[in-house]
Amino acid sequence: MKKIVLVFLMILIICSSLVSAVEFTKEEWLQDLNYLEKELPARHKNLFFKLKKEEFKSELEKIKADLPKLSNLDISLRLAELFTKIGDSHTAVDNTRFFKKYYPVYFKKFADGYRVRAVDKKYKEILGAKLISINGYSPSDLKNKFSSLITADNQYALEYKLTSFLNLKEVLSYLEIIDQKNEFIFNEGDSQLKISFAAKNIENIYKNADDLIYLDYQNNIALSNSNKLFWSKYLETEKILYFQYNSCWSRELAKKHKRPKPELPSFSEQKNKIFHSIENKEIEKFVIDLRHNSGGDSRQGTQFAAELNKYKDQFDTYVIIGPNTFSSAIINALDFKNQLDAYLIGTATMGKPNHFGEVRAFNLPNTDLKVSYSTKYFKLLENIDPDALYPDITVETGFEDFLNGRDTVLKLITTID
Repeated sequence: MKKIVLVFLMILIICSSLVSAVEFTKEEWLQDLNYLEKELPARHKNLFFKLKKEEFKSELEKIKADLPKLSNLDISLRLAELFTKIGDSHTAVDNTRFFKKYYPVYFKKFADGYRVRAVDKKYKEILGAKLISINGYSPSDLKNKFSSLITADNQYALEYKLTSFLNLKEVLSYLEIIDQKNEFIFNEGDSQLKISFAAKNIENIYKNADDLIYLDYQNNIALSNSNKLFWSKYLETEKILYFQYNSCWSRELAKKHKRPKPELPSFSEQKNKIFHSIENKEIEKFVIDLRHNSGGDSRQGTQFAAELNKYKDQFDTYVIIGPNTFSSAIINALDFKNQLDAYLIGTATMGKPNHFGEVRAFNLPNTDLKVSYSTKYFKLLENIDPDALYPDITVETGFEDFLNGRDTVLKLITTID
């Protein structure tokens, strides 16, 4: 099941807004661009914190002038470039509906680079192989190329997000990485493999999923329930209370947002379980794992951290962070650090501690493209504005560790006196 979740992560992003291909007129696009020019500055908390108002208008005018020679996809990618210049990682335009072709290969970032985590059976020899280049462009070159299209607060975010773009044919073509040919070079052991993929239609991506083979790896505690919103377990041998918080969401928060979902797990029940363990178990270390948490509503985590404060002298607390830790999860990481005198361990986060957020959205009137934007600025750190929340103790997961089910972060925590 976990393999399917990993592979379909990008598939769901693409297909969530996939609709029948419609070629919009230049007049319809012009109306949408004018609407965007008016609405986005009016709704955003502070749209021009990085890109000046004059520059924003100038960039839009350039797109308007080029409309006669641009396709739907070209226009949407030009908008993506504009949003990258705006520089708010919560503000974006969803243009995935215009993607039509993809290569049947999926990547995962490890300490040593990008590895193939799933691929069409036709290319099974590259499963687990390390990407060396695409048409001569190294991973470092690819990051530089894609930096114009991917809004990223730091290099860790760019590296993490890049995995979702490396198999999109039209985007690779737009950035002039590929042309008539595509040559992907991989290292597998001592061998170098060259592959030219046959592109497939995104409209058939679900059906084509039956043709995929997946990277075989051993499970571990961090991966065993990563599809759950949150869960906890007492590790008796290590005297560790482990709490994995994968989403800042719950039954209670859904109700507060007036979107009741009684089928969701209760965070209150989870808290009570943790408090019961703290009061009845021998605990030397409390581990809060935020590696899979990309945000939601920070309020319940903030309150939980405050409630845990009275126990902070009973054990050492470690908060695990990583490149998927984003938005409200960063707020809560700092909450736990401050309230529990916790150590941050893992790798740098995808987002910044001081950031725009509390996202809302509107749709452009003709193309119906969804535009997300920030309505609030969170200033969590005074006097400094780092590009990421950095760990006190840095630990990366290598490819071999992943394959063999070794949780390098948790293993290190168990060895710390």
